[in-house]
Order: sequence, then C-alpha cells, then structure tokens
Amino acid sequence: MRRVKIKPPRTAWVLTVALIAMACCTWAAPITLENDRVRIEVEPTHGTILRIADKPSGIDLAPAPSIAENFRLMVRMPDKKINTILGKDQLLSSSRIAGDTLILRWDGPMKDTTGAEFAISVQMNLRVVGSGLEFRLYLTNNTEYKVQEAWYPLIGGLTRFGPAGKEPDGAIWAPISSTWSRKIALPFAGQPFGYPGNLSMSYTCIQSPSANRTLFISSQDAIARYKVYHFLELANGSDKDVFTCVQHFPFTAPSKSFTGSPIVLEFIDGDYRAAGKTYREWFVKTFGVSKPADSWIRRQSFFQMVMFMLPEGNINYKFSDIPQMAKDAKDHGINAFMISGWQRGGHDNGYPYYVIDPRLGTWKQLEDGIKAAHKMGVSIYFFVNYQPMMVDSEWYKKDLQKYREQREDGGLTWLAGWPMGTLWGRMNHPKLMTWADLGFPEFRKIIVDQFAQLAKIGADGVHVDKMFPAAIDWNPRIPMSPDTATWEGAIILTKEVFAACRKYSPDWAMSFECNWDRMIQFGGATWWVGNQLVTRSVFPENAETMGLSTPFDYLGVNNAVRIGSIVQVCPQNFTRSVGWKPFAGLADYIKEVKRIQDSLTGTVFLGESLGHEQVKLRGAPASGVDYNVWRNLTTGKRVCILTNSTMSAAKQGIESIGGVSGKVRVHTPFHKAAVVKLPAKVTIPAERIVFVEEVGGAK
Repeated sequence: MRRVKIKPPRTAWVLTVALIAMACCTWAAPITLENDRVRIEVEPTHGTILRIADKPSGIDLAPAPSIAENFRLMVRMPDKKINTILGKDQLLSSSRIAGDTLILRWDGPMKDTTGAEFAISVQMNLRVVGSGLEFRLYLTNNTEYKVQEAWYPLIGGLTRFGPAGKEPDGAIWAPISSTWSRKIALPFAGQPFGYPGNLSMSYTCIQSPSANRTLFISSQDAIARYKVYHFLELANGSDKDVFTCVQHFPFTAPSKSFTGSPIVLEFIDGDYRAAGKTYREWFVKTFGVSKPADSWIRRQSFFQMVMFMLPEGNINYKFSDIPQMAKDAKDHGINAFMISGWQRGGHDNGYPYYVIDPRLGTWKQLEDGIKAAHKMGVSIYFFVNYQPMMVDSEWYKKDLQKYREQREDGGLTWLAGWPMGTLWGRMNHPKLMTWADLGFPEFRKIIVDQFAQLAKIGADGVHVDKMFPAAIDWNPRIPMSPDTATWEGAIILTKEVFAACRKYSPDWAMSFECNWDRMIQFGGATWWVGNQLVTRSVFPENAETMGLSTPFDYLGVNNAVRIGSIVQVCPQNFTRSVGWKPFAGLADYIKEVKRIQDSLTGTVFLGESLGHEQVKLRGAPASGVDYNVWRNLTTGKRVCILTNSTMSAAKQGIESIGGVSGKVRVHTPFHKAAVVKLPAKVTIPAERIVFVEEVGGAK
C-alpha cells in the first residue's frame, strides 16, 4: 500500500507558526525582581505589571493579565483634544536588571488608542527598596505636540487586598480626615485626590485590618507640582479590578523631556498612622520642618487680631491706638497682636498694595506703636496675602493682569471678594479680586519689597492669608510648567521673604492659611482649613487656628485648648480689642485657662495629641464630657484635658493614665491645683475645662 504524504496549505502553516509564537509569548516567564520581603512580576512583551506580592503578610496584588497596565500618556492635539497612549499596548524595546533596579524601555514610536503614531520614548525604573518599591518614569517627546499628562505606575489587583486565605478587606484611606475611608469593592466608579488641594499631605494608603498591614503610596516629589492620586476601576470583558496610580501634568513640550517624581509603594505594619510616620521620615529628610522653637508665632496659643479699617473705609482704630490694644492683650496673658486692615484700602481691599493707608497714620506712628508693644513684651505681626489682586485697580489694569492665573479658555481662575459686613458688600458688591501666579519673579519682587519694609520698622512677621493657588495655570507667559508655577512659586517667594525680612528682623516668623504640608517647613501655624488634626498627627509641629469672636464663647475656648488649636481672639468680629467691656468675662477666663495651659505647654500645646488613647475612664464619658490625651515629646509625661459642654457640673471617673493608677495633679480654672491618686472622680464645672496632669515619671 502506497503512503501519501499530505502537505498542509501554506496559510495553515503560517497560522500554526503564529499560534505557536503567540503561545510562547503568553507562556513566557515574567520578569521578576524581588528581595526577602517583596516581589514584583512584569510581563516581558509589553512591560505590564502582573503582580506585586508582600511576602510577610501574603498580600498578593495580581490583576487579570488582560487588564494589567503600566503607564498612560495623554497627548494634547492642536484642536485641544486629548489622545491617549496606553503603555500596555506598546512593545518593550528592552529590559534589564541592574542591581536592585529593573529598567524597562519603550523607544517608540508609540501608538494611541486610535492607531496614530507618536515619536515618544519612555523609560520606567522599578526599584526594590526594603519592604517596598520605587517607580520612576522618564519621557522624551520628539513629536510636535505637548505630552500633557503621565499616569504611572498602574497597580491593579486591589480588590484582593488582604491576607492569603482570608476575605479581602482592603480600604482606601487619604489624609482628609482620620475617619475617612472607602472600602475597595466592585463596582468602583473611581476616587481621585488632588495634591496640593484636597489632600493635605502627599500620600494615600490601603489598609487591611485583618492583616494589620497597610500599603503606603506616596509621590515623593522634591518639586512642588500638582498631581492626582487615582483609584479607578478597569475592565476588559468579565475581567474587572481596581487600580491605583499617580497622574502628573508635565505639559512636556516638543523636543523636551520629563522626569516624573519617585512613586513609592511600601508595605508596613499597622494602619494609616503608621503610614503617616513613614511619610514624615521622608518629608523631614527632604524639606525639614519648622519647629516651635524656630517660630514665635507657633509658640503663641492665643493671639489678638483686630481690623483697623474695613474694605469700605470704616475706621475702627488708628496706629496711635496700638499701645493701648497691646496693653489690653498683655493684661489678659496674650503676647501676640495681629494687625489687619492696615494697608491701602483696608482689609481685603487694594491688594497687592501692602503700604500703609494714610487715614490710619504715618509710617513713623506705626513704627512707634510697634516699639511700644515690644516694650510690653507683645509681638506685632500683620495680615497680608500672596496671590490676591484687585481687578478694578489701575495698577492691575495697566500692569498686574499679565501675572494673573488663567483657565484653559483664558478666563480668570477665580473672581470674588470678602465684604466683611460692610453695607456695600451686603448689597453683593465686594471688592473683586483674582489670583496672581507666584511663578513670575517680577510679581514676587513686589511682595518681597513691601514685606521687607514692615521688617525695617520692627514688625515681627506676617500672616499670609488665602493660600489657595490654582492647580494648573494656563497663562502662556509663566516661566515654569503649568503644574508647577503656582506651587513652586509660593515656595520660592516664601524663601525670598524670609531672606529679605530677617536682615532687619532676625526672629521674623510667618503663618499661613492653607492645608498644604510644604508650608510647614516655614511655619507651624495654619488657619481654619478643616483637616489639620490629621496633619498634626503626622507633624506635631503644626497647629490649626480657630476664631473666637463672641463674648460668651467659653465652649470655644475649651474645645480649642482641648484639641491644641491656636486661638484667634477677635472680639465683635475683629472690630474690638480684648479690653472691650462686653468681652471682660471671657477675657478673664482666657487669661486663667492660658495660665494653666502655659504651665503645661510642652505637653498640651507643643506635644503629641493621642486622642482617647492612653487614658482609661470609669465607664462611658459623662454627658457633655469630651477629652483628649497629650504626651510630652521630650519627657513622655501625659496630660488628659476634659471639657464639659453642659450647663451643670459633671463628674468623670478616671481609672488610669498610660496604664498607671498613680498620682495626678488636677488643674481647674480659678481653683488651686490639687493632687489626687487614681482611680478618682474629677469634677468638671459647667462649661469649663480641667487638666489632669501625670505626677512623677512617665512610661
């Protein structure tokens, strides 16, 4: 019998080879980088991130391969449309491991989601560091367009965040408030966080209570530039998962390069508080932190603030009144006095004219007032701003408008004002302002020269209000990148102000109204921005300010002191001195509470807030009673502050502080301090505050 050899058609042979090649690619072993604590696996054809494993806990982040990613780029086209380049669709040009670093290169050209090609090359470095990873992205743009955004690294598998063999229980936490969190579960529409902006610090984390393990995620950027932390759902058919990445906005021009910030992922024991400690270590090493010892403003638990003139020219005080108002403050234990509405036009008017308004007096009279206050031991500082500019001023119309922030359509980023209770303002006609971009050195010089004039006549510092720059500035004249100018400009300006003013006033200090942690490197006093208790848990050097304006706000005093806020004393909505007669009762109470607070200041004002930790009450807190424990960062001693918001006395049983039932000293305003032995009942008078201080050594 004759055997016939049948040859397959050429098309079938080609198909067979192709299938084998595809199978080889599919089955190719991933590129692996690891140490004894963490492992990362990368797909070798496109460089997508397949797995990140935390060896100690068994947490394994591995999205379905069909949805694994690495980076994304957004290219801005001439018609302002955005073309998206997905890194997962680009073939790797090379990969190599050098020591603890995996270097991935995509030399391009790269194709966007429509198939259009772009002469862009990317390098991503993945480095194993201890129990975590560091990602860096480098981009070269050889197109004729701008690369507007860069997203990296896209890490998936978050829906399975939890210990091996147990139900996932991962939840996102961000430094918005200590109680904010969001469980990671599908469907998951998305969760962006801007920094600077709604995040007070540059990190987020994912917590697993059952594993007692947290993934710390941080853009550790030495450059002040805007970015967004993203948590988003990605899908391909039935494959779905939650990913995280950091979105940069480099606006990389043709023939230019971009170096992204280091994105650090680290697995740590504990929860968001442990993540905060990790962040603090990097921040202090990179930028430093202004300590209370370096800033007299931060050391003031109370200060007086008075508006000398309102925006419509209503004069409350003149410079000749400074000595009496300083005396009023000193007589009630307050050693700092902030003067507002001192400059041309009055409070929130005329900016950026930071020169005296002649209706209030002369430079000489202002200087004499400062000297008189100094003789009493009262420091004087001034309410100012960085960004606001009056849009109806001739200065703005002729010159300043070229320094303004702009939206993408060329419009103003912000236009509003603060009438401060004036009649014209109540009729909805406030003095309108917009923001300047501090990236312009010419505008910074305007600010620096005027603040230096205050230092020359003896001013001890300034408070910079309304520090809320636009995230992205589209002004085509800015000398920096749109994501950087407003932010790095503020850092540069603050350094310039300190350098110029400390030539005349060596102890010059500053406070800021903002929630941006970078300003903590210059001063630890911030104003009512809403989430500084979280920031303070990471940076005890920082304290937020609370206002106190009504004559019978005893609870306001108590609450501020309990949580460690700085108290701005501003009777009759900033228009009267502490010596104002209707304020007399509260002013005397402030003096007495501050006397006790000052005696314990290293603990209850400059120490670490522990919340309800390290104190054991007898039963539940009594009705209306709230409390907070403070720990001295040097001695370790603790003080428990208790407040009573009811109209009758409350008795609160305390078993121990710091696990010790030893002696404590009980401080009650207008009473002699008493030493008692725990456990004991402490009486908190109606609407009053009590300090319970450890006596002897502390654990």
